[in-house]
Amino acid sequence: MATHSYVAGVDGGATKTTALIADENGKVLSRGKSGSSNYHNVGVRAARESIRDSVKRALRNAGIEGKPKIVVVALAGIDSEKDKRIASDFVRDAKIAHTSIVIHDSVAALYAATNGGPGIVVNSGTGSFAAGINSNGQYARAGGWGYIIGDEGSAYEIGKEALNMAFRSFDQRKAHTILVDRLKQQFGVRQLDELVSRVYAGDLTVEKIARLVPLVARAARNDKISREILATAGVELAEQACAVARRLKMTKEHFMVAAVGGSFRSGQYIMRSFKSRIKERCPHARVVRLNVDPAQGSLAIALAKLSDAVSHRASKFPASVQR
Repeated sequence: MATHSYVAGVDGGATKTTALIADENGKVLSRGKSGSSNYHNVGVRAARESIRDSVKRALRNAGIEGKPKIVVVALAGIDSEKDKRIASDFVRDAKIAHTSIVIHDSVAALYAATNGGPGIVVNSGTGSFAAGINSNGQYARAGGWGYIIGDEGSAYEIGKEALNMAFRSFDQRKAHTILVDRLKQQFGVRQLDELVSRVYAGDLTVEKIARLVPLVARAARNDKISREILATAGVELAEQACAVARRLKMTKEHFMVAAVGGSFRSGQYIMRSFKSRIKERCPHARVVRLNVDPAQGSLAIALAKLSDAVSHRASKFPASVQR
């Protein structure tokens, strides 16, 4: 098969970048992984190299020489036209395909979850966002503004709140929480206040804080404060979904809400509050937890572009991040 028959789909996030290679019939041939490609976190050069490395590894794993004809790159952190322009430039400079298309990561996650049909996807990984498409093909998203001013309900937010509550307990401003001892064990410190210098020296990165979610989930079995942290995260994520539903005029319709991302695997407390709040605002919504790969969404869009047979709904998905 000729080189030009291949396509690639990339999901680039704050923690990792994943690339999938498929032939023109949609058969996935291989996968490649690399580091973060959120340029806000790691810079343009590192983001470009992560994208390039992930695609090169996928090509190498498939035994393919040359470039795919089309690559669709879904990226976190492209929340303005300036971001889109910067990302488009460094993806083009990576020279990983004959044609490169940059989309917001919410578009890829939504397509992977709903296959272009009406519905809403809520992603809680290192960051968080909700995105949806209605029966008219209109698209909207909410959240995903980054760890400083947004990402409510994300793994980072859960980890940060665990640190916050532990220090409040350490000060005796809050009731005792076993998070104090769990965090000391996790980071190998004798006293909790030894973590302060590591936080402000940058040793506890966004990714490291996000990886505290399993610790919080285990603590929640016997700790009220940990349960409250997870329940609050569920409500925050549901509010993002409900905001999308309101904007798309879907609140009284039947549709699927797909919960994706690692945080939703942290147990019943986050899912219980998530489902409850959505049912209050969108009584006919069907909430499901899916294990979807956003890179599959990028790949599906690349295949549609290749075949020039983009469906009516898929064609409505914005390549930009206009709201």
